[in-house]
Amino acid sequence: MADRQPYLNTNFYGPAVPPSTKAHRSRRILCTILKVAISFIVGVGILLLILGFVYSPTKLEFNVSSAELTQFNFTINRNFTTNANIRVGNPLSYKLGLNVTIRNPNKRYRVYYDINQMGVVYKNQRLETQWLPAFAQGTKSTVVLNSRKFEGQQLVLLGGDEFVEFNAEKSSGIYPIDVKFFFRLRMKSGTVVLKLNPTVYCGLKVPLINGKSRRPGVMRIHAATACDFKF
Repeated sequence: MADRQPYLNTNFYGPAVPPSTKAHRSRRILCTILKVAISFIVGVGILLLILGFVYSPTKLEFNVSSAELTQFNFTINRNFTTNANIRVGNPLSYKLGLNVTIRNPNKRYRVYYDINQMGVVYKNQRLETQWLPAFAQGTKSTVVLNSRKFEGQQLVLLGGDEFVEFNAEKSSGIYPIDVKFFFRLRMKSGTVVLKLNPTVYCGLKVPLINGKSRRPGVMRIHAATACDFKF
């Protein structure tokens, strides 16, 4: 018979089944969501980068403009030993006057100094701490902390090495004295407010002024006066 089906010697499963259009649609939706999410994250990152660049504050500039040291002398403890491993407390009498300038180089930010502490340190031991009143500073302006006086007597621990260093300093008439500031401040630009707790370190070399060489009203300082400011 002419219309008889030919003999099939293999299994016949019929035509291929097309993939589900529902699965294709789900994959397209998922890819679209991922693209939108990635674009959003990249856009937010770029915006934050621009805002950070525009509103990033410049560090404040601290300088000890002048210093006057008129007394700096140890009363050696009778139990003092030159043993480098044993440190004995020795009373140190000191008189130090400081003038400090603070420069705000920012053209966007005003600075509000809410809590301010200023300390004088010798051989990593604090001699005295003063609390400064709260104050504000305008944009691109300079504030002067005039005539901060530190005077008194403080027990300082000295070992043999520190005592040798002190004798060398006494011979030269120049003493390494550190000034440290601790602040709690706000930097404000419009609605943007940054709350910071920076520290400022000033490493000074201050000559002792004796009565013969001292001239009234003259303040002296030795070496650089720029301070290190850290947010």
